[in-house]
Amino acid sequence: MDENQYYWEMVKKNIGVYSQEEQEQLRNAKVIIFGLGGVGGYEVILCARMGLGHITGVDPDEFEVSNINRQMLATSSVIGQSKAAVAEKVATDIHPYISSTFIQASVDEDNVEELMKGHDIVIEAVDDMPSRVIIHRTARELGIPSVGMSGSPPTRGFVSSFFPDGIPYEEALNIPGMGQKLTDQNLRQQVADIKKGRAWHSVEQGAPKEWAEAFCEGKAGWIITPMRAHLLSLFSFNEAVQILTGREPLARAPKGILINTDCLTPVQIKEAPIGGWDYTTL
Repeated sequence: MDENQYYWEMVKKNIGVYSQEEQEQLRNAKVIIFGLGGVGGYEVILCARMGLGHITGVDPDEFEVSNINRQMLATSSVIGQSKAAVAEKVATDIHPYISSTFIQASVDEDNVEELMKGHDIVIEAVDDMPSRVIIHRTARELGIPSVGMSGSPPTRGFVSSFFPDGIPYEEALNIPGMGQKLTDQNLRQQVADIKKGRAWHSVEQGAPKEWAEAFCEGKAGWIITPMRAHLLSLFSFNEAVQILTGREPLARAPKGILINTDCLTPVQIKEAPIGGWDYTTL
């Protein structure tokens, strides 16, 4: 098969759910994914299978054994390899004609604009709060929609889509220091410490107190299961596809998709509370 034949044979089961014109929009789309772990790694696979035309992926890390429980790109054979390199190999194996750029790097204020410009949508799948702020703030400045997510123990998640002409990420989630550069180390620490508050709120939702104590002391990582990671990936990806095809996303900010697999209504789409979301509780 040539490139065009391969492409349309690969995506033919999409047609009927999405029109051929919408599929063409996806084929011409450029997505950048920040973070290639439990959420972002699955996003790479979904983007390649859905027939997106270009993927840029950014992640500074190499695979570790502890990634295997939830990260779809993590296998025993790639331990020690960079997530960016493995992600590119998997994406191009699925879709050999895809355009791709995968970079092993951290994202910060000094490189985010250069990484992001020229893309049609941003998918944020990073762990730390300052990076999330920097990514969504820059997307807004560049006029690019962005999809954000958050996952908290034991089984909770949050997804929302942010538009350049809509409510800013920091305002929707009540993050301090709106518009201030995170080169201010006191402000950066204040933003980073939101995650400690989320850890303690997670204890109220059933997470172990001992874990929260260890996390806040820097002795333990964030706990996450494959179910939560994959649900965050799927709903984030669905938001991105809706936006790229000109459809309305489920959760245009300040709306949010709330996930909790430990209740009878595991997925709900909700309006933000008056005054916005409290990120500590998400």
